[in-house]
Amino acid sequence: MRNSFFRALEENAQANTVFITGDLGFGVIDNFVKKFPDKFINAGVAEQNMIGMAAGLALAGKNVFAYSIANFNTLRPLEQIRSDVAYHDLNVTIVSVGGGLAYGALGISHHATEDIAILRAIPNMTVFAPGDTAEAYHITKKIITENLGPVYLRLGRSGEATIHSEESIKKLKPGKGLPLIESSNKEIALLSTGGMLETAVNVCTRLKKKGIESSVYSFHTVKPMDVDLVQRIFKEYKYVASMEEHSCIGGFSSAILESLVGFANIKLENFIPFALPSEFTSKVGDQNYLRNIYGISPEKIVEKVYEKIKS
Repeated sequence: MRNSFFRALEENAQANTVFITGDLGFGVIDNFVKKFPDKFINAGVAEQNMIGMAAGLALAGKNVFAYSIANFNTLRPLEQIRSDVAYHDLNVTIVSVGGGLAYGALGISHHATEDIAILRAIPNMTVFAPGDTAEAYHITKKIITENLGPVYLRLGRSGEATIHSEESIKKLKPGKGLPLIESSNKEIALLSTGGMLETAVNVCTRLKKKGIESSVYSFHTVKPMDVDLVQRIFKEYKYVASMEEHSCIGGFSSAILESLVGFANIKLENFIPFALPSEFTSKVGDQNYLRNIYGISPEKIVEKVYEKIKS
């Protein structure tokens, strides 16, 4: 996703585009810096200053991208994001690389597992969590070319697959869930956000081998939530499973449940949310290792879904 973001930035940069980094990303940003040296600023390891600088540039008419590892440009400068950027409804995008457990081996200081909950609670903030490289590219392009105001863009670290076809990605619209696989059998819908999309497709394939047809929907926008689609899915499907690499509190599954409050004919007993527990892990290892420990690997998800349906 990171490479797709920089490719979109380089190919679609406008006169008012500015990129600020918190002293990282130099291997992947080299081409952009060479092509647009006047659009690049290294703020150093000073994330609060970086966000304040981004707000000042946005007040002067710039469309600013502030880039760092997910924890460092969200939790450290949270006051500046809230008071300088969101309060003034500015065109500043907080670009976080390594959402979830992507930096697994570096421990909880580098795990971004509460970021969606925190950022989506801030007024005026749009929250994007692309599911693959295609979504990352096209969402970045829209942010560059349209005035979307304050944005949180949550990216994976690197190596994510391209799930979408050229045809399916054309349907991408901010704030709208994106059907990827739709089964005529309304047994179970798999709802994914962020880097869990490849897992959702994997789960879909494994369930089919067990005789269970499923549909896959990508929710690349967590705020605003596609309330209409969520309600339709819960009314049409017998079972619904959500998948996120984020705390079970305040993230994707919470946004889903918020979308259903007060609406009639919605049954929640067959909702199966897959998320991380609200705890600091003492485990250290790569992303897949930690996903498996916390029950959000394809194997663990299939096991639980199959058990739920067959019971």
